[in-house]
Amino acid sequence: MSYSLIRSNLLVLQGEKDLQQLIKRDVFMGNNQMTNSQFHYNFDEKHIKRANVKAQKLFNYIDHNYYYSSRWSFNTELSDGSIPVSIDTISKNFFKFYPLKIKKGRIFLSSEYSNHTKEIPVLVGPGLNKKAKLGTTFRLFNPANEKTEKYKVIGILKENQKLTSVYMMDGGHILNKTVFRPLTKKDKKHINATQLFSAFQDLLIYNTSKSSMAKLSKIIKKDNHATVKFISVKENIKAFYAEYKPRVLLMIFASIIMLIIFLVLFVWNIWKSLSESRQEIAIRVSLGLRKYQLYIATFLYQLLLTIFSFIPVTIYAVRNSYLSASNRAGSAAQIILSSPLPKIESTSLILSFLILLVIGTISSMLTIYKFNKTPLTLRMETDA
Repeated sequence: MSYSLIRSNLLVLQGEKDLQQLIKRDVFMGNNQMTNSQFHYNFDEKHIKRANVKAQKLFNYIDHNYYYSSRWSFNTELSDGSIPVSIDTISKNFFKFYPLKIKKGRIFLSSEYSNHTKEIPVLVGPGLNKKAKLGTTFRLFNPANEKTEKYKVIGILKENQKLTSVYMMDGGHILNKTVFRPLTKKDKKHINATQLFSAFQDLLIYNTSKSSMAKLSKIIKKDNHATVKFISVKENIKAFYAEYKPRVLLMIFASIIMLIIFLVLFVWNIWKSLSESRQEIAIRVSLGLRKYQLYIATFLYQLLLTIFSFIPVTIYAVRNSYLSASNRAGSAAQIILSSPLPKIESTSLILSFLILLVIGTISSMLTIYKFNKTPLTLRMETDA
């Protein structure tokens, strides 16, 4: 539980740091609340053509009347089917709000959002580095437009980066097997309903007002038969903390109760063991045993006990990361690890280990101190 608490809080702190560009400004984020009936209405054979036409019209309206940042993501695979990949199409302002770090190469130039070339420039996650090296080209089927596109790698992202969600700041979209491509002028002329409805979720609109966002929501519902609400990023984060803090407090309370029970049993066991070994200790003292040696022996015992107790915790942490790295968790959640555990998971494991070690050591040392205050001769007489 200590591992889970520390890990969750570290992820939230990291998430808030990653979202600073959103928090600092008044930004509204789209929340796609399309119902099943609306979805089936738009995408059935009778209405799909009309839905695509309306999608193009609405996107043109947003493009000309709002400052926005959009992204839509679709899963696909490399041509040989060896690696699942996420293709993310991003607008020009995307990196204003998500300043991702580049390991090699560069990010997109402004001109690359305007010009559509045969070789589309892309950024790739480090998990694709062996298949798509810097400067090389490769082909990939893009489900968003149902075309096989030719990409040229201009940059490789740093390892284990993610797009943090304001709805779940202790989670996020891992980017190690992601391909970022720019949304070009040519792309904008051929927007379809699939792309638009995917872009609604987490669509960022800034330099605007609540009334303007309410107006856009009404237009979307009336013309595109979809329900999308635009909520301030600050309000979204506030709502996250309102749900997150009670959950954390409950875990802390449960952890404290379990810790108290553990300490009572732990101290009782040490005291009982020392009491049953009084005569043996007395003999060792008479042979030259020093009190500080008893403390050292106890610390080493506590260290071994803590290491042993953390074996299942470590197995859980590694297994959880392995599951996230496997295809069973979905390509959007995949992690490529340069070590058995990512940085936050490793830090959480080390901190929780140290906390348990310190608490156990202090309690055991205090127990021994209390035990040593009783005269040795009295202990021996009592045993007799």
